[in-house]
Amino acid sequence: MNWNYQRMLPSTFQSTNLRNLLQTTWGLSRKEVHFLRINRAVLINGHYQSMNTIVRSGDSINLKFASPDFSTPIPSFLPDSAANLEILFETDDLLIANKASGVKTHANQPNEVGSLMNHLAAYLNNTSAHPYNVHRLDQQTSGAILVVKNPVLIPIYNRFIKNKVVYRTYLAVVQGKFSKLKGQISLPIGKTSFDKRQRVVNGTDAVTAKTNYRVLQMSAHYSLIEIQLQTGRTHQIRVHFASLGHPVVGDPLYNPEYRTGQRLALHSWKISFPLPFSTETKTITAPIPERLQIKNFN
Repeated sequence: MNWNYQRMLPSTFQSTNLRNLLQTTWGLSRKEVHFLRINRAVLINGHYQSMNTIVRSGDSINLKFASPDFSTPIPSFLPDSAANLEILFETDDLLIANKASGVKTHANQPNEVGSLMNHLAAYLNNTSAHPYNVHRLDQQTSGAILVVKNPVLIPIYNRFIKNKVVYRTYLAVVQGKFSKLKGQISLPIGKTSFDKRQRVVNGTDAVTAKTNYRVLQMSAHYSLIEIQLQTGRTHQIRVHFASLGHPVVGDPLYNPEYRTGQRLALHSWKISFPLPFSTETKTITAPIPERLQIKNFN
């Protein structure tokens, strides 16, 4: 299978060589650029030219990706009902879904259903596209999540996420009031010896973890906070705020006051990301669920 892209460089584009456009701006790896070059599958204004050719605003760039160069298998997620699926944004190449709390990002077993990726498999079932997840949200975390529709984009968005080009903002309701209305938590996170699911500050094989936060609202005993992750460690938000004595409401692993049936008050609120093979960045916002309305906490 082939995937073709044609892009005209916008009037604001700053001239550079083709290789820099492909690798630095559009996120392709050296290997991917190599495939395009040896297959003469990248054209400038309809003609193949060297990677050192200067490209300018108004130039048309054509890319053709062949499936042998992108051998990621088609996802095997069983299609499940898409009736309750909420799509916040969609193009031919990707989509942003609003994952509900309690729904897994992806199935872990071959015959498993009920995950977001199962629902997206049903949603895309009659098209040539398939859902490929490039990041995930914990099962009890709700909100915006990015999913690409073809294997060409998987390594590109993996690099975008690693290099902080995809930027996510979370909301959480935590216990207690803050004396500082904004700050950064910089505490390494590692594994525990007593529960393979849990993480802890300064645990085994601890790695650097940094979380920025800003307090938006406070009630008598709770705070609504906005969070940006500078690193992406397992359970980072939950571990960091629990370590400060401000566990996330409804957290069964890290909040000692968790009550059975509570939903985790953590939400992927906004996600900013570059469109593929473009200089345009989109920001998509997921509606704030009722369980995060600070007015409901006293």
